[in-house]
Amino acid sequence: MNHPIAMIPYANMAPYEALGPPQGCYFVHCTPRNSIAALHSGAVWAAAVPVGGLDILGACVTPLGEFGIGAYREVMSVLFFSDRPLDAFTAAMTVRLTAESASSVRLLYLLMRYQLGRERIPAPAASGAAANGELVIGDTALRWLHTYEREGQVKGYAHVADLAALWDLRHRLPFVFARWVVRKDAPDSVRGNLERWLETFAGEEPALIERSVPKTALQLNLPDDYMRRYLKVIRRCLAPSDVAGQARFQSEWRALAADERITWFPGEPGATGHRTHQHG
Repeated sequence: MNHPIAMIPYANMAPYEALGPPQGCYFVHCTPRNSIAALHSGAVWAAAVPVGGLDILGACVTPLGEFGIGAYREVMSVLFFSDRPLDAFTAAMTVRLTAESASSVRLLYLLMRYQLGRERIPAPAASGAAANGELVIGDTALRWLHTYEREGQVKGYAHVADLAALWDLRHRLPFVFARWVVRKDAPDSVRGNLERWLETFAGEEPALIERSVPKTALQLNLPDDYMRRYLKVIRRCLAPSDVAGQARFQSEWRALAADERITWFPGEPGATGHRTHQHG
């Protein structure tokens, strides 16, 4: 029997996907946000789930070692593009937020809260309305950044902030966007195959990155050297400093969410995610 495993269809996961699925498993493409719902509902056994959604999953999952998606000083694919510097925002302005990620939206809120305070946090932009800034993630962010680096602006935005770099500036820690986790009720064979798969990945990551470069660059219509630079920025085999950065983010978010009513989130991330495949 083959078992479904969520795979985020972004370039940062390409080296994982290049290894092929674990024995007895197959990949189901889910956005970061939808992977939370897929795990919670039992539609998949495992996923590299956004750290912002781990509290929602609660006790139904456990980590698969120290593997995931992290970044130190820059990430290149979680970016805030804007018409002014981030510290110039006020409550009268608006921001457009991605619907694809739980962690990235929370991170932007924390960073704005640090710099602006509660009273100056801008409001989410209405659908279709102009915005003073836009949170862009994944492959779209990579494309926008490439244009920005060549032209000095993109989509009318003359400023860009890399959220991992801002996090490092404040805490001197990496930021972990996602962690590989498995449902606690997963069969032992599935868990074992996943653990062996990730151990193999750790030993082959440099070669898997190189294998991913041409295909991913072609898919995104980006230069090979730019894609190689990006794939090497991402931290997939996590170190103690990454784990410390994750713990810091989770503790700060929990404290902030308990202290104030946050209106950026109409519901829990992933609550409306699509079902993919229900295992028995």
